[in-house]
Formats: sequence, C-alpha cells, structure tokens
Amino acid sequence: MASVDASNSCIPPSYPLDASVPPLPSTTRGEPCILDGKCGRNNNDRPVLLYSSGKLVVVREMDAEVSSSVERKVKALVYRGHMATVTAAKFSPSGCYVASGDARGKLRVWSYDNEEHLCKLDIVAMTGPIRDISWDMDNKRLCIVGERHDTSSPCTRVIQWDTGVTCGELAQHTRGRASSCDFKPNRPMRIVTGGIDDHRVYFNAGPPFKRVVDGLPTDDVHTRAVNCIRYTSDGSKIVSVGADKTVALYEGKTMKLLHKLENVHKGNIYVCAWNESNQYILTCSADGTCKLISAEPLEVVHTWNVAEFMSGTQNDSVPIGAMLVGCAFVKGDIPVTVSINGDLTLLPKSPTLDSGLDTFKKLTGHVSPIIGMAMDHIRNVFYTADTDGALCEYSTETLRPTKRFTSPGSTDLLHKMHGDATISCLTTTAGGTVLTGGWDDTIRKIDSDGNVVESTMALDAQPNAITSGTSLTVVVTVKGLVLIENTVTMSCLLTFDYSPKSVCVSADDSTVYIGGEDKKIHIYKVLDDLKLEEIHVIENAHLKEIHALRLSNDNTKLASADVRDICVWDIANNYEPIVNKSKWCFHTQRITCLTWSPDDSLLASGGADDSIYVWSLKKKMRRLHYPHAHRGGITGVEFLRNKNLVLISVGADSCINQWDFAEEAAKKFAEG
Repeated sequence: MASVDASNSCIPPSYPLDASVPPLPSTTRGEPCILDGKCGRNNNDRPVLLYSSGKLVVVREMDAEVSSSVERKVKALVYRGHMATVTAAKFSPSGCYVASGDARGKLRVWSYDNEEHLCKLDIVAMTGPIRDISWDMDNKRLCIVGERHDTSSPCTRVIQWDTGVTCGELAQHTRGRASSCDFKPNRPMRIVTGGIDDHRVYFNAGPPFKRVVDGLPTDDVHTRAVNCIRYTSDGSKIVSVGADKTVALYEGKTMKLLHKLENVHKGNIYVCAWNESNQYILTCSADGTCKLISAEPLEVVHTWNVAEFMSGTQNDSVPIGAMLVGCAFVKGDIPVTVSINGDLTLLPKSPTLDSGLDTFKKLTGHVSPIIGMAMDHIRNVFYTADTDGALCEYSTETLRPTKRFTSPGSTDLLHKMHGDATISCLTTTAGGTVLTGGWDDTIRKIDSDGNVVESTMALDAQPNAITSGTSLTVVVTVKGLVLIENTVTMSCLLTFDYSPKSVCVSADDSTVYIGGEDKKIHIYKVLDDLKLEEIHVIENAHLKEIHALRLSNDNTKLASADVRDICVWDIANNYEPIVNKSKWCFHTQRITCLTWSPDDSLLASGGADDSIYVWSLKKKMRRLHYPHAHRGGITGVEFLRNKNLVLISVGADSCINQWDFAEEAAKKFAEG
C-alpha cells in the first residue's frame, strides 16, 4: 500500500461487515506497552480499550468481556492510517479524537466519532519513535515524547492539536530519549516528562511551556530509567515508576516529593495507572505480577500473580511470555494488563477494589500477520496461524478465540508451534486433526481432542502449501510433493519436471490437482502405494503461474487462479472451461485464496491487493468487490456451510473479519 487516505484508513462503513476480531497489542521486551482505558466523555458509558498493534491502532469495545450479561461477537475499530509501527495512541478527553504516533516520528490526529475517521493532523513530529502522547484538558494541545535520531531535534514537544505549532520549549532529556509524559488535567497547566538515560522527571509550566527549575520540583528520585508517569484525574498528585522498581508520589502543582516506595516489584516496573477515584495505583512488572497500591498511605494492598495464572503452575522464574509490560483501568476501575506474548488479561476483584471480574479472564489471538486458515465445519471451529508460529482455534458461532496452542515441552508461554520458525501452511482433516507445516521443515499434528502431538513428521524440504481430502493430505514443498495417509503414513518426496505452486484433493482422495509454475493444471490419480499417476493436463490454463486451486463442494467444478485471472473448469465434461481467461480478471496482485458458497453458485476470492471479490456462475459478468478488506493482503477466505453467504476472511493485518453477503449478493446477482 503506497499511501493512506480516508478511503482505506479503515474498512468503509458501507461494507457488510458483521464482526471483526482485532490483533493483540504489539509488545517489545524491555519497553512499556501503552494501553489507554480512558476513552473520553463521549464514551464513558462503555468499556473501551485503545492500543497499538503493528501498523494498526485498535479501539476494542470490552463490554462483552467485562460483563457476563452481554453476549455478542467481538466489536472493534481497526485504524490503518500509519505506514510504520505504531508506538503510542491516546484518546482526547472528549473522546472525539485519537492521537497516534509511530516509530518514524509520524503523528496523526484522527476522528473517532466520525464513521470515516478522517485525519485532522498528519505531521512528522520527531526524528525517532514517539513513545508517549498526552492531551490537555481543553483538547487543544498535545504533548509528545520519544527519541531523536540526531543531535539537535527535540525529544519532548508540546504542540497545537490541529496545526502542529509549538506551544513552548519543554525540558530535553539526556541523549534525546524520553519515555513518558502527562498533562495536568486542570489549571494551572503543567506537563511532566520522564527520561530513559538521565533517570529524571522534568516539570514544565505554561503556556508557553518551559521547565520549572526553581522551587520544589524533585526530579532525581529514580536511579534507573523512568518508564511511566501519570497525573490523577483531579491533578492533585503525580505518580512515576521505573526500572529501579520504585513508585514515587508527588504533589500535582509543584511536583514536590510526597512519598517513595522502593522494591515494589522484583522486576522492572513498566506502566502505572490511576483508578477513577484516584485512591489506587495499578502497576505491572516483568516479574509477572500486577500490584494495587493505595495512594494514602503509599503501600501495596493487593497483588495479582498473572504469570502463575497464565502458566497454570508456580514457577521459580517468570516465563518470558508472561512478563507484563502494560496495564490500564477500563471504565474507571476494571484492571487489565498485557504480557509480552500479547495476551490481554482482565484481573479479578480485589478486597479493596470491588470492580472487575470474579476470576481472571484471558483474551488471546494473534499479533503477527496471519498466513492462512483451516475450517472444521463439523465442529464449528476454525484455525489460524501466523508468521510467529502461533496457532489459534476460534468458534464460528462467536468468532472468539477458544485456544492458543503451545508445542509440547515449551514453558516460555510464547506459543510457538515450530520453535522459532514460521508456520507456512495448515489444514484440517475429516477426522478433526489439524496439521501445520513450518519452515523448520516439519509437520506438526493437533489431534481431534485439541492436544498437540509431541512427535513431528520430518520433511526433505520447506513446505509451502497443504490440503486434505478425507484421509489423504498433500504437502507442497519447494522440491516437490509429499502425501500423508491418515496423518500417519508419509510417502517419499515426489518430484516433477515443473515446480508445484498450489494443490487440492478430491473428497474421495482419488484425485490430486496441482497448479504449476508452468501455468498448467496437472491432474493425478492416487495409487495404493502413495504414488501419483498423471491422467490429464489442462494446457494453457493460465497466463501466469497458478497460486490457488479449489474444488466445489460437490466436486464437479475446479476453480484456479493466478496473479490476475480466475478460471472455472467442468470436471465431468473433460475439464472444459466454464469461466475462461480474461473474464474474471480484476485482481491487481496475486490471488491467494478461493472458496465456494455452500450451494456452489458463488465463488469468493482474496488477493494480495487487499480485495475480496464475489463471483456468480449464473451472472458471470457481474461481481461484488470489496477493496481494502485487509491491510497487507488477504491470506484466507472460507464460507460457513451452516449459514447463508457468511464468509470469514483473514489477512496480513492479523485481523479476522466476518462478512454477510446475502443481501448484497441477492441484489447484484438477481435474475433479469
């Protein structure tokens, strides 16, 4: 995607999108992850969580998560206006706008309450990554802190929200690295900033803003990096936390040190947050715990051992994936935290804070680009895999993740199925077994009970695609094909005089269809010894190499696709074309996936051009087109068989979308 404008910064509201499962927050070990649960006055009636994930900004509504009385699918807004990794995002006090910054120093202020989410401000605010953002109480000024990549640019700035004009000269931190900032939410106006290398907290007054050096400010409390600093909602107090495991409390108008609590956690403290009444402070740490701290007196009143909940056992050391790097209060007093593996955890009630759930609740999913999906129509679940090696199971009814798998023997809670290797393909068998292929040149199995089988099946080459019939599975590698019978017996590597690119298998396991780099479709009969016998070749099938094949549900039609054309072949009539080249030819990049509707009357396609097309065999000259369906390309589409034209799509933006095409298809493909 070369540029971003109002048309593709989010999925257009006119699209028939039923539900969207957003990605989890992006995290980096050793760095705070900014979560914003203060969604502004316009959104105070509902729990909303704002965070960044890759190049996306996610606004996730949490009412179904925090209340057992609310039952609905995941609801979220995914904003796609940035071209680099988003590092911070904050709601304005009104809740009408969101300010977000990325790793290239780009700052965007965009409308949340407008359905097109138009951009109000788009500037390069810093030469390095933006680490934190804060709004003033009037929704007119923004404080931005981060890192500079030269010797003269500022690492802390305060600007007008709509023009980007500077409103003063804030104190600059040593080596141009600042980690956190906050506006005093009432007058007299103040700004506090925290430094990484100088370990200091600076106090600024204005407007125009400048550093306060005389009087009571205490800026040298911490002995290591300051990770987070926050005002109370009434501006009376400031709290700062850092890598020295210290929590410091200051007076809001003067930044005079009131109290200091040392060794609060056993590891670095990354983020702190005030509850709605300003009585309690929530902190999270690399030791895998969240602590609730009372402001008066400054003492720990409750501890949540999130790492123990995630691992299910007590550990002498905290698993890497369970280290906590972000926390916030949602809807005032409901605590939520995020771990390095991206999982969001809603914390249960404490004896002193009677808000939250009765037990821990984990929200899992994907952080990295999803490479594909596999549907199990019998059990009403589907599986998705990503480039980090994570494999998740979702319910087709609720579209919520029910499980995130972990390879046997792994204790780091990073949920990688193939070690550090990417999952490149996955499929489900008729018996409910899931097979994944990884770049570690192995096939891993998950049995029908959801247990990951410890043993793996070694391949001679890297797998690129996989598909299953009833008991036969075919794996495409960079060197050829491998056949697997009943997920147990594996053939030797079968090589050809062309390079296979795509594959599908008939429901009775008797025929294998291979799309080649030679632009032909090769049809093979499966022999008893897991060998293949070529019985037909569709010559001149395509003008480019074939990237996708899909049999219709009744196994009478074969769909094939390259970088532009989609063709449909009549199997019973000696593979005569039903739709030939240059008819369905509107994709502009590689077509990655195909799926048939339950009655085989419609075909849906997804491509690397971010588009979903729906085609009709009865009305071949008509089509439904949905551009910008996923950012970075679509990697999987599947129609649900028990619902009328409901489609699930996954893409490189780590999102899972559910579409209902029934109404629009009825209008578009109506007779007459």
